[in-house]
Amino acid sequence: MHKLIFPFIFLVLPFWGSGQQIWKELWHLELDSTAIWDIDPIHQSIIYQNQNIQKRDAKGQIMLQESIKSLGNIQKIDAQNPLKIALFSEDQQSICFLDNALALQGDCIYLSDLDISLAVSMSASIQTDRIWVYDEPNSKIELITLRNGQGQQVQNVKGLLNMKSIVNIQEIDNRLYLFDEENQVAWFDQFGNFIDVATLPPHKPVYPIQDYFLISEGKNIQTVTIDSEFVSFFFAGDLLLDSKILKMEVSGDRLYIQTLKMLYCFKILQ
Repeated sequence: MHKLIFPFIFLVLPFWGSGQQIWKELWHLELDSTAIWDIDPIHQSIIYQNQNIQKRDAKGQIMLQESIKSLGNIQKIDAQNPLKIALFSEDQQSICFLDNALALQGDCIYLSDLDISLAVSMSASIQTDRIWVYDEPNSKIELITLRNGQGQQVQNVKGLLNMKSIVNIQEIDNRLYLFDEENQVAWFDQFGNFIDVATLPPHKPVYPIQDYFLISEGKNIQTVTIDSEFVSFFFAGDLLLDSKILKMEVSGDRLYIQTLKMLYCFKILQ
């Protein structure tokens, strides 16, 4: 998911530390806590739950819904490219692609055919026709070109960076982020060159924005540096959310928050 967050950064920076952020709720909907979702570059939400996938528009209204039971359980959606939505099944060790009408595009990719022992996460790349895959037993990141199955590798990731088990990888603004089970985060450039690593408070939802991180505590979100130093209060959700934050994403000037029962969309106002 390549989120377009530069305009958001410039919008928010003047308010950091001032406590003046004003958020407007655009929509919310009921969502199971186990649901999987992602946001595409035009603020459409792609949501998977109960073996169905649906697309909602920028106002949260449902546009399409399809059963994808035949694809197995889906552990991750990457909607960076709204014309080629990636669905990752860890159980099936497969990546399938949907078009903008939620129809299956061609055959699914089975990662064992690409010498991946056990992928635990994947991410689409801003580079055309490429995906990132993390192979846990071999502790390697692989950037795979879809048209020929060829890949570039970063080997011995956990050993080099002293990380625990990797639970997620995500490309955001031309950086690939790796998150381990203790909230240690490492990031690389779009070609797999190591940039830096940060150790954040464990067991809390985090989201990177360039050289800062958003980190949630209960219903609230703070901005911290890569050294976990407090920068500002970012979002006060005590009066806005039904329960604690499970996941958050930023896309443009919008903040998406998943709680135990709901998915919310907020917009920051000047």
